[in-house]
Formats: sequence, structure tokens, C-alpha cells
Amino acid sequence: MRILFTCVGAYGHFFPLVPLARALALAGNDVAFATAEAFAPEVESAGFDVLPTGLSQEERTNLFRPYREGMEALAPEQRRAALFVNMFARIAAPANLPELLPAARSWRPDVIVHESAELAAPIVAVALGLPSVHHGYGRMVPSAILAQAAEVVGPLWARAGLEAPPFGGTFRDLYVDPCPPSLQPESPPIERVALVRPVGFDGLVGGAAQDWLDRLPNRPTVYVTLGTVFNDAPAFRVLLEGLVGEDLNVIVTTGPNLDPAELGAQPPNIHVERFVPQSAILRHATAIVTNGGSGSVLAALAKGLPMVVVPRGADQFDNAQASVKAGTAIRIMPAELTPAAVRKAVARVLSDAKYRNAAHRVQAEIAKMPSPAAAVGIVESLVSS
Repeated sequence: MRILFTCVGAYGHFFPLVPLARALALAGNDVAFATAEAFAPEVESAGFDVLPTGLSQEERTNLFRPYREGMEALAPEQRRAALFVNMFARIAAPANLPELLPAARSWRPDVIVHESAELAAPIVAVALGLPSVHHGYGRMVPSAILAQAAEVVGPLWARAGLEAPPFGGTFRDLYVDPCPPSLQPESPPIERVALVRPVGFDGLVGGAAQDWLDRLPNRPTVYVTLGTVFNDAPAFRVLLEGLVGEDLNVIVTTGPNLDPAELGAQPPNIHVERFVPQSAILRHATAIVTNGGSGSVLAALAKGLPMVVVPRGADQFDNAQASVKAGTAIRIMPAELTPAAVRKAVARVLSDAKYRNAAHRVQAEIAKMPSPAAAVGIVESLVSS
């Protein structure tokens, strides 16, 4: 069977798909990815062929600039809809569809698997008469936001001579849900759902764990990450100022596009790296300071780690709210982000057992979720059903 995965060319959209893609490949299926050509090295390093389609992250970001000022003027709880609809429905989907359709027609898949922000894939699947699988990358994108996005991509369906299904076809055949039920905001509007455990994927070409991780002093270790999109140096400086001088091991990963040298010299207990495999860090971590990206939140909870969440954009405000509601985190909103607030919040999640106990409860929930391999037969069955 030939299975085509398609995603926006960004780490947070690609990484969650890899465990299922690998499970399908191990089961004997031919698997390839359609994504931006600039992102091809990451996909190829994970072991998959690439069909170049769509915009790079830099191109999307440049085209989004006219919308950014209006989005940032909104209340935090309104920003996710503005970003998602404009970035992925208004900008990415129209650019991707003319390339994805002929690429898929040429590669001839039996099934198309797409992540939540890849809104051209359902159109291609219907046009080619194929089943489609919607793979979440964390908590489900709220159905109200997907409905807004569906209105924007509606003309793309019409130009293809197709009638647009509800939610832009994103819930047509199967939803693969990697979110533990206690964090999921609503039930997917579809009968066929495959729950899969978020097992994580380290990715990033050339990344390797450093030996110093095994030689850290015997004291709490705090991992600090702002992901790979909202990872600007000024925000890191605030976080580091809040942690400097504390009796902690602090591991900071800046992401591939920010040189650690921009953050200046640090004391011996603070390690600043461009990239260290997250799984290696989390084996040593006691707590995590994160921007609330889906990948880091789910990875932390899978290890039972309490969090300080400093949301910056996208789904991070929603993830932060859900983490606070679950009792696993303290949230620091952008207007409240100061070194003193960071210092106080980190000290609290380390000293107050209720955060660790709540994280352990979610960890147990994640451990009971089926592995990605359990979804292989469900995906394969779509072809014969």
C-alpha cells in the first residue's frame, strides 16, 4: 500500500506524524511525504522520500506579515484563530494545492494522511477518490476555528469542481488523536477516531546528545525551550535572568535559527545549546519551562514533568490554559513575563508536589494510550472499506 503524508514544512507539524509514518513503513507500506522543498532535509533524515510542494516557513512568514499587526492587537485567546485561518487557509492552502494535486496524482497513493494545518490535502483526496486521515499534532484544533478555515478554503473546492464537506473535509474518514483525553477540549466531530500515544520524535539533522548530560550535578534540572518559531533572543534573556544564580542545572535549547552566542556568556550551571535531543534532556529534567507548543507539552507530560508555560502564539495559549486546568503547570502570560515571575514560578513547581502529582496523573493516562503501531491496521482498512 502507498501512503502519502503531507504537512506544512515546520518541525511542529512534521514531528508528530513521524511515529505513525514509521509504523506504517515497518508494516511494509510505501510511505512518502509531500512538504516544502526547504524542509526536505529534515524529512529525508527521518528516512522518507519527499515530494516538494507548498511554501517554506520563511515564505509563509513573509506573506503573513500584513496580518501580524492585526493579530497582535487581539486578546491572546483570539490570536490562535487569526493565525490559523490566515496562515494556513488564506496563505498556505492556495499555494500548496496546485503543486500537491499533480504530485499526488503522479505518486499514486492509496491513502493521504495530513496534519491539522494542511488544508489542501482533503481537496486532493476527494479529487483523486482517496480516503484521507487527519492526524492531530496535539490538542485538537477547535472545531470553530476549523469551520472558519473551511469558509476561506471553500473557493478552492469550488474551483476544483467539488462540493466542500463540513470542516473543509478535515474529518472525512479518520482522525488520529495524539492528545490524552484529560487535555482534549472537545470530541472530534467524526465517528472514527484512533487514539495514539504521543511517543515523540527528536529529528533535526545532525543532533546528538552531549556527554555532559550524564555528569550534571545532583540538583534539580530545568529544561528551557521556546520551540522553533517564537524563539527570539529577548524572551530567552528574560527567562535566563530569572534562573541565573539559582541552585539548578539549567539546559536551554535555542532552536536551529538562533545562535546561542546571542545570549552571551552564562555561568557553569546554565548550558545553552542550539539543539539537544529533547528525549535525552527529559530523562534528566525535573521541570520544564516551555512556550506551550504541543510537542514540548506532550513530551513533558509523557515524562510526568511539571511545567512553567510562557505562551507566545499559535496554540500555545490554549495549551497553557489546559495545562493549568489539569494542575500540571503555572502559566505566565506575555504581559506578566519578568525575571521575578519566572524565578517564583519555577521555584513553586519544583517545591509544590501538587504540580508533579498532576503531571504523573497525565503521564499514566498517556502510558495507557495505544501505540502508533495500533493505528496501522485502522489506516490500512480505509482502502478496503
